[in-house]
Amino acid sequence: MNKKQKITLTLNIIIFIFAVVGSVFCFGEIYISYTKPIEHGFKLLKFFTVQSNVLAGITSLLYIIYLLRERKTQSKIPMWVHVLRYIATIDLIITFMVVALFLGFIVEEGYFSMYTNANFFFHFAIPVLNLISFICYEENPKFQFKHTFIGTAHLLLYSVFYLTVVMLNFHDGAVVIFYDWYAFAQKGLPLAFICGAIVIGFGYLTSYALYKITNKRNKL
Repeated sequence: MNKKQKITLTLNIIIFIFAVVGSVFCFGEIYISYTKPIEHGFKLLKFFTVQSNVLAGITSLLYIIYLLRERKTQSKIPMWVHVLRYIATIDLIITFMVVALFLGFIVEEGYFSMYTNANFFFHFAIPVLNLISFICYEENPKFQFKHTFIGTAHLLLYSVFYLTVVMLNFHDGAVVIFYDWYAFAQKGLPLAFICGAIVIGFGYLTSYALYKITNKRNKL
């Protein structure tokens, strides 16, 4: 195992551990600094942040298993594992950016409440470490252009789910925040679709950028 693989292995072990710890904090409702809970238990899975970080933990574990297998058997890491890592990385970038540029400014508890308790792992530590690992150290194969669309599959499906919930609970020109947990529809239903389109568009740009960066690195 070369130096780059050792760093990759270490980073993915840390990401997996952080995902487990963050999930325990999240689902077990463990607080170091108290913030107002907006959902409880496994209902927290409705949030894109939670889904993305759980996916990141699973993909990191898969990467660890297949990287160790590669060392023993010389069998290459399957393409589907790389694609799942690619999807998880895009999801985490979206999570990081939405929190840093939008949600942090609208929560009642204040901006930095978005980086306490499980949020420290889910909104900051895991997204940052995952991006470093994926871009700088993981030995990815050459991705195809079609992967730029596959990379946004989870984001697109989630957007359909979220907007459907909003529409089903939009009555008399408004929807309660319980069904609009990202507050995209608080100024009207059209704005929710505009925000959704912006997020999906940014997601695709992120996917395309990762596609170009990883393929360029493979040529070096």
